[in-house]
Amino acid sequence: MTFTVGSLLALPSAGTISLTPGVGEDRAITWAHVCELPEPWKWLGRGALVMTTGIGLPATADEQCAYLDGMHAAGIAAVAIDAIMPETPLADRALAHAAEIGFPVLQTEHEVRFVSLAMAVAEAGQAERTARARQAEQLHGSLLLAELCGGSVPSEPAARLVATYDVEPPYQLAVTENDDVRTALDGVHAAFAAHRVPALATIKDGQVLILTDAAERVDRVLESLTGETGRIGVSAPFHQLEDLPTAHRQARSALIRNHQSGRVLRFEENTTASLFLPNDADQLRGIARQVLGPLRTYDEQRGTSLTQTLRVFLEENRSWVRAAERLYVHRQTLIARVSRIEKIIDRDLSSIEDTAECWLAVQAAIGCGDLEPNDTAPHAPGSDDG
Repeated sequence: MTFTVGSLLALPSAGTISLTPGVGEDRAITWAHVCELPEPWKWLGRGALVMTTGIGLPATADEQCAYLDGMHAAGIAAVAIDAIMPETPLADRALAHAAEIGFPVLQTEHEVRFVSLAMAVAEAGQAERTARARQAEQLHGSLLLAELCGGSVPSEPAARLVATYDVEPPYQLAVTENDDVRTALDGVHAAFAAHRVPALATIKDGQVLILTDAAERVDRVLESLTGETGRIGVSAPFHQLEDLPTAHRQARSALIRNHQSGRVLRFEENTTASLFLPNDADQLRGIARQVLGPLRTYDEQRGTSLTQTLRVFLEENRSWVRAAERLYVHRQTLIARVSRIEKIIDRDLSSIEDTAECWLAVQAAIGCGDLEPNDTAPHAPGSDDG
């Protein structure tokens, strides 16, 4: 926040009032210096607060107006005059002239040392520089995390870049939603900065993403954020940044399952247990890829969504009518798609054994985060995944 004339006047310790009330209070003060010379603009410049005991003040009103004009033309922020020491106080005409040109004239109590004003200005300047540096760091971190989520940075360089923000493996990714994501992002940055916990945060698809290390100190910050953001979903811990897309799906899955406002839900919590599937994410991924691997490769190469078609078809208990309605396609189109799916994965969906295998593969993909719980968005009418 910029330190201004108004900021100085608001400091009780400054003991300073304005002799030109309301004039130039938004003028920025970047430094402060004592000057008793009659032409301070020859030595001081833009943004300076000139502090004087009044020794250099001219005697006549005309000379005082010229004195104020010179400082104003040089960009000096304001002049602060001792309340007692001037032999010739500023004339009313000089103060009226200062108000007319927009130059603030201040008066400081005799008991307040000028060094106190100078220190207040210096401390404010340091705080502003620190805030700007933090904002720049947060912006760069947001851009980096966005690039990482897009998969455009190889894993090893990515790890080195993330380490410069003091975020080390094992990592975790948190996701939250808010009607005003920009405000939510600012709140996330402020909360982690206040707790002095390193984190990278960015906005993606209308949600705020937060990359941190998996530590208890992070849990406390996330808990503090639920009052502002409502619900938070967190991925399982991971060690390689190339797994960030999977962590993103896991965090979104946890957020979707988190129906309680003010709660942080982790991906591994409250997942639907299966008698036939392991809990380990890598094992689940292996099971899913054994069956769905060829189908997902086909989708990626051809821009189709046959994996989604298979999932909807199974979720609707192989009902042609209900599945076609959910996918917004004709029944014959769905039949053609399922026939193609059977050829790609070498399974017969009229067989209960093959159907059960496909169903478990879909659940395994959801369990490891490769598919989202609600990854069933319908196609637009007339679309073709032939």
